[in-house]
Amino acid sequence: MGGLFLCLAGFLFLGAVQPLWAAEHIILFRAGVNDDAMWNDFRKYLAGKGFTMSVHDAPASMEKQVETANRVNREKALFMLAVQLVPSDRTDAFVAVSNAKKGTGLILNVDEVPGSHAVRSGELASSIAAVFQRKVKAIPLFMFLGVDMPGVFVRLEVEKVRPANAFGRLHEGLLNYMKRGKNERERQGERRDPTP
Repeated sequence: MGGLFLCLAGFLFLGAVQPLWAAEHIILFRAGVNDDAMWNDFRKYLAGKGFTMSVHDAPASMEKQVETANRVNREKALFMLAVQLVPSDRTDAFVAVSNAKKGTGLILNVDEVPGSHAVRSGELASSIAAVFQRKVKAIPLFMFLGVDMPGVFVRLEVEKVRPANAFGRLHEGLLNYMKRGKNERERQGERRDPTP
């Protein structure tokens, strides 16, 4: 009887704690040519800050992009962060969102899907850009085609001797976005911005 009670209590505990883990799950896209050692340090840094993540390489063809978008869309993630890590002698960032427009129909074209998350993508991008004192650019971004969640591209210049400085600033931007509570509807399962 005592063992059954402990087992039941354990399941209830896991049920209560699991949403906290799921709420911090993100998708990382490796964009451009990346330094593998630096990329591993970046992933470890985010994992150490409590994020769980799925990592994908940015596809080079439309067929691969559609396959990757389908895999990504099945995951319950807060957002997708496409990151290009660039070794540098300073810390800096270029932050961009997709310039895709929101479609008007019930069924969206693959190039309209990112536009349905324009508001939240802009909020995330602004939170990151503010930490680096940069402006957000809206540009065509192939890696976001068909991806049904907020997404931001960051070209992060990382000091070779102090990579944690760049990683920490990016993390601060992510936290600022999450603390504002603008992603509450995503946590509750709503996938797209309801406004036209």
